[in-house]
Amino acid sequence: MKSVMAAATAALLAACSGETSAPTTQTPSAGETPAAAAPAPSAAASLTGPAAGKWRSTTTAGGMTMPAMEICYDKQMTMEDAQALQRSAGVDCSENTYNATAGGMTGRSVCKMGDMTITSDMKVTGDFNTAYTMEITSSMAPAPPGMPNPSITTIRMERLGDCTP
Repeated sequence: MKSVMAAATAALLAACSGETSAPTTQTPSAGETPAAAAPAPSAAASLTGPAAGKWRSTTTAGGMTMPAMEICYDKQMTMEDAQALQRSAGVDCSENTYNATAGGMTGRSVCKMGDMTITSDMKVTGDFNTAYTMEITSSMAPAPPGMPNPSITTIRMERLGDCTP
C-alpha cells in the first residue's frame, strides 16, 4: 500500500508538479525508501519543472508526513522527459492535461500502473525556482485494501541550493 502511494506521488512529482527533471541522486531520510515514478503530466513543452539544484521534498499523505527527502536535479527537464521516466517505471497514461496558471499549474492525469487505474487532479502553487507546493487528489481503481479512496497528497518542495558532488 505504501509503495503504491509512493509510486503515484513520485510520478506526479516528476511530471505533474513540474518536477520534470530527473534526479541524479536521492538521499532519503533515515528509514525512508526513494519513491518510484508515478503519473506525470503531459503539457505544452513550455511547462517545465523545478530549476536544477538540490531540493528538499516533504510529502504528507493520509494524514501522515513522511521523512523529508533531498533530491538533486542536474538539469531542468521537459514534460516529455518526465513522461519518458514515467513509462520506464511502468506507468502508462492515457490522459495528461496540464495548464499554466498565474500562481503555478493545474493538471489531470489518468494512468495505469499494472491493473490499477489512477486518476489524479493537482494544483501547484509557488515557483519552480525556489519553492512550490503540490496538492494532489487521486482515485484508484481498484483501490488497495485499507487505502483511502480518493486520497489526498501534499508535496512541498524547497530549493536548498546547488548540488554537491
